[in-house]
Amino acid sequence: MTGTLVVFGAGAPPVREGWRVCVPPMPDGDWAAAVEGFLAAPGSPARAVLLGYGAAAPAVVAFADLHPERAAAVVAVGAPGDLDPSGLCCPALVLADDDARSVASFLAALDPGEETGCPVRLPALTPVLLNDPDVIRQLRVLGPVHRVNAPGVSTSWILTGHAASTAALADPALAGELEITAGFRLQGELEHRGEQDLITIGGDEHARLRKLVGQHLTPRRMETLTPRVRAACERLLDALPAHEPVDLVRGFARPLPIIVLCELLGIAEHDRDDIADWLLVRMNTVPPVAHADIDERLRALIADRRAAPRDDLLSWVAEAEGERLSEDDLVAAARLLMVGGHRAPTTLLANGLAALLREREQWKRLIAEPALAESAVEELLRYVTPFPVGLARTVSCPAEVAGRTIPPGDLVAASLVAANRDPAFFDEPDELDVGRARNPHLAFGHGHHFCLGAALARIQARVALETLARRFPGIDLTHDARDLHYRQNRVRYLLELPVVLSPR
Repeated sequence: MTGTLVVFGAGAPPVREGWRVCVPPMPDGDWAAAVEGFLAAPGSPARAVLLGYGAAAPAVVAFADLHPERAAAVVAVGAPGDLDPSGLCCPALVLADDDARSVASFLAALDPGEETGCPVRLPALTPVLLNDPDVIRQLRVLGPVHRVNAPGVSTSWILTGHAASTAALADPALAGELEITAGFRLQGELEHRGEQDLITIGGDEHARLRKLVGQHLTPRRMETLTPRVRAACERLLDALPAHEPVDLVRGFARPLPIIVLCELLGIAEHDRDDIADWLLVRMNTVPPVAHADIDERLRALIADRRAAPRDDLLSWVAEAEGERLSEDDLVAAARLLMVGGHRAPTTLLANGLAALLREREQWKRLIAEPALAESAVEELLRYVTPFPVGLARTVSCPAEVAGRTIPPGDLVAASLVAANRDPAFFDEPDELDVGRARNPHLAFGHGHHFCLGAALARIQARVALETLARRFPGIDLTHDARDLHYRQNRVRYLLELPVVLSPR
């Protein structure tokens, strides 16, 4: 195979056979801009050995540090004495003086074919790319921490290792997350700030609000919803015809979480169509359509619960804090629960069922061993990872992550799907195994921002799998799984899942 060597500066490297040499023109000014410009141009090598002479030496080291996926190795000749390549993810040779023999020996030890190792350019990374197993494997070879410089945003870091992600998610030096959805604040202690939530805050306030809501979303309390979840599954499946094509996303995976959320919040059946329209239509427009009418419905519910509490979440939270919790805060909290509590279970059900039907032996195994439903849910959470990338967190003070020091103000995000396929933590990580015994996945995050709705999502998925496996063990895709279409942004979910429901 032929490797690529890009030479910046005035020098003639001794190159052995098997290398293609590119020598960009000398710049009029800044070498850093010249290196960046050449390697960003269309047709530039995806991955190459970078060699810089003189003033170009610091520029190639800096480029390799910023874009490790582009540098197979670095050679810096005539470099200043303080040039330190120790933080690079690739082999590096730094020489104060031109030593042709040392350069030749270094290049001779490299494999020219390594230039094909990683075609991904980190500034272009998106959740879509970070859900691609090939991209994940390529990034993991480079290490668990990757710097991303994107125009218009703070310097960001993507974590692709399980250990690095776990440590970062639990690190108090990483403050509230970047994305703002809906939220709540305690009245009287803080001025109400509108659209902020339990995700975006930290410290004592986060701990207090998390306790306020979390005490009502425990696994034990959510388990009491199991009969209602099972009844909802049965009703939805009763409405679907057998032995003919149906869309399981539209008929099952989307409506089930809405029904369960409405049960949890105590929303009457005659109001549920409007809630479904809000979650499935208006929240998916760009930008999302205003929800003033939904807020008014929630305000009416809150007033009713304060006057006559019932056995539902709004009553539990309102009773816990009484009048100290503002109406605006309760409305925003309910909105947050409905949006977050719908997306994750819907994605898990749709993507998880598609994965099981692709891996037919695993579906048959679940049918033969119904007791595997619980471990199957955990495996699907790991395997499909509903949220490929965790929300970015701001570094509040210098933080050490997998040996890299990240300065204050930078953003750090964990690739949860990469962590969930880390071979250091999972045997055969790219294989679906519904009986996997050890499964420390990070699908719901970790640490002080662990998903509060995890127990509710798990119960829905478990009961849904049990019900489908019992009633329609012969369920099958109507066409090749490769033709399934996903919507991919921060959440990767199926637009439709065409199946035929068969009792056998």
